[in-house]
Amino acid sequence: MTNKGKGIAALIGLGISALAVFGYKRLPQEKKDEIKSKLNDAGAKLKETAEGIEESVTDTFHNVKDKFNETTEDVVAKAKTTKAKLEKELKDATA
Repeated sequence: MTNKGKGIAALIGLGISALAVFGYKRLPQEKKDEIKSKLNDAGAKLKETAEGIEESVTDTFHNVKDKFNETTEDVVAKAKTTKAKLEKELKDATA
């Protein structure tokens, strides 16, 4: 899209916004309150969803972190056991 096309699109967007504002100002107060209520409800639902996602991500992160730590401890323990066995076998073989 060229700069000229972007400018025209911006002007069209401004015109639509101006019409929306003008139309909103002409609405009866009852309709304005209804719109405000719908927007507030949508905002509350969005906030709840975001909080739920945040909680889910946090829980998943902690679960993965705990599993990683457990696995690391298991690997270290097995490595120590294997090292001890190999050292014993080496000692027995050289004796």
